[in-house]
Amino acid sequence: MTAIAVVAVLTGSASACSEESPKDMEAARRAQTALDSANEALEQEREAETKLIRKCMNDQGFKVFPSDGADSDSDNGRKRSEDLTPSPETARTVGYGADPRRSDNQKARENGDDFDALPEDVKRAHSMAMDGYVDKPEGGVEFDFGGGKVMVPSRGCRGETLKAVYGDVKEYLRLNWTVYNTVKQNSAHILADDDAYQKALSEWASCMKSGGYPEIPTPEKAREAALSYYANVQDGDTAALDNAQRAEIKQATTDAECGTKVGLNTKAREAKSKASADSLVKHEGEITAWLELVTKAKGRAQELLRETS
Repeated sequence: MTAIAVVAVLTGSASACSEESPKDMEAARRAQTALDSANEALEQEREAETKLIRKCMNDQGFKVFPSDGADSDSDNGRKRSEDLTPSPETARTVGYGADPRRSDNQKARENGDDFDALPEDVKRAHSMAMDGYVDKPEGGVEFDFGGGKVMVPSRGCRGETLKAVYGDVKEYLRLNWTVYNTVKQNSAHILADDDAYQKALSEWASCMKSGGYPEIPTPEKAREAALSYYANVQDGDTAALDNAQRAEIKQATTDAECGTKVGLNTKAREAKSKASADSLVKHEGEITAWLELVTKAKGRAQELLRETS
């Protein structure tokens, strides 16, 4: 089960960097940095929020959950840090986070068959406890973004947890929608068109090759390679899982060293800042407010988790 999220269809906005003033570019860089920090804080908040929701449901006697949990769209707005290569500290400790024994990876492997086998009245009671409604969403908190509305529950474990963590749920919806629909860009397209980033990427790939990874030309392929270490490893085979984790961390450490050497994350951030400068400048206040809101929510969620553990 994952935490509450708002559906967000990423849209592009854009401006040529040559048309931006130095002052605007500085504002865009500040906003992009704030956005990246918000994504990192949001990931930590969601982890604690998920545990709070699960505990709330457990306290009411619900021990079995559907495999898609609280929200299958929890990846909107974040799944992990937007950095393309891991930090040295992250690389040394968890690599890319691919180890299936990690708690966040376990969520994706929950068995929905057990939930599907439950009697219908139990599943309906589960929905009522979770959201405060069964078949039709009702009584939720809404935000009208001009072309429609988004809503989250105001009751049930989800609604109660969201209110406890964020306080002003409507403001949460407004800022979430603005940041992840109005501001965010198509990163893959932006990076493909940026010469400075492409140069850094080429240097990163050469560094990876020198480090013993000639078949990894991009950060995306690096993460795919990390997952491959765990392919065909049986659950419970601790020795094999440990070997896979060591291989993952070794690769991630090389990745982090190469990324730091060529400044890949910085070049990617600069490319995104240039491409989305108009939107970032226009919404810098909202992005900063989102970062502040999410940071406070993360603290509240973690504090509530400590109090209830």
